[in-house]
Amino acid sequence: MIRLLRLPLLTAAAAALLMAVTMLPGSPATAPVRPVNQVLGLSPSPTSGCPGCVQPLDTLCWEGPPRCMVPVLRTPPRSTPVTIHYRTVAMTARPGIDYVGVSSGTLVIQPNQSSAEIAIQLIPNPGLAEDRTFGVELFAVSGAGVARPMATVTLRPAQH
Repeated sequence: MIRLLRLPLLTAAAAALLMAVTMLPGSPATAPVRPVNQVLGLSPSPTSGCPGCVQPLDTLCWEGPPRCMVPVLRTPPRSTPVTIHYRTVAMTARPGIDYVGVSSGTLVIQPNQSSAEIAIQLIPNPGLAEDRTFGVELFAVSGAGVARPMATVTLRPAQH
């Protein structure tokens, strides 16, 4: 007799995370499994009152890789480009010590694309013993509205 399991459906982000974690080199018996660069947090999705709006996603990055990629979503995709200006905002992580601060950067989401990524340069900090955070704030957006202007980036120590 065959029994079917009823499992909740995975969202695309959860499925991608599961796939990324399970494809890492090493086995559980020999090494702890942890993502190499980042894990996306599940940020609130844009409200239905703002179709085509953009929002950055909360992101978790491990200290060690040279960059942290912060996704910016546009839901649903549109046929026009979106130009987004962004900056980093210091919280418990310190610019110049934990990451390279950005006072003004530009990101373009091309027509019919639903996302793009902001690359933030991380600075190796052997003294990082606990999670630290900084923000990535969107401003002066043209071609779309903003559903959520800021994401929180969490830097996690490599030995965590």
